[in-house]
Amino acid sequence: MPDRLRSLLITFVLVGTLLVVGCAATTTTTLDEEVLVNQLPMASYHRLVVADFTLQRELFTDRPADRMTSRDRRYAALPQRLAESMQRYLCSYRIYREVTRGATTAGPRTLLLTGRFIRVGRFRLSVEGRLLDGATGREVVYFRQTLWDVLDTTDRIGELGREIASFIDRIQYR
Repeated sequence: MPDRLRSLLITFVLVGTLLVVGCAATTTTTLDEEVLVNQLPMASYHRLVVADFTLQRELFTDRPADRMTSRDRRYAALPQRLAESMQRYLCSYRIYREVTRGATTAGPRTLLLTGRFIRVGRFRLSVEGRLLDGATGREVVYFRQTLWDVLDTTDRIGELGREIASFIDRIQYR
């Protein structure tokens, strides 16, 4: 009987450890809100310009720039890393003929992807974004997404970029 109890205890500990490790390694990205107000079909756009999302320093630090920690500097780099990730995934989906970064001017049949960080923390990160018509500047799509249940959002920012690109791919036929 003690051997059987011991083997059950060992099995329980191993299964519990695997569950904890499996849960810690997963990432959850949720689409909190999605509003599509475009009159034209989304597939009529041929070019996408990805702008860096804005990030207010007050969301991640209250230190002056010369006293920022390494974590603060990683948070400050989030907008650029997110934009690079979104551009890379959007190019791989081949939705648009051209996907560029940083240009502020856009023309007809062009969408401008802009946004801002609304919550920044070690375990949770929220952004709201907009797709604007390049010719008129009118909002075509509004969305809000949250990356959570991660060990460090600064390491997993690419997954949020992939989810945003996947969302943009999904709305192409609406």
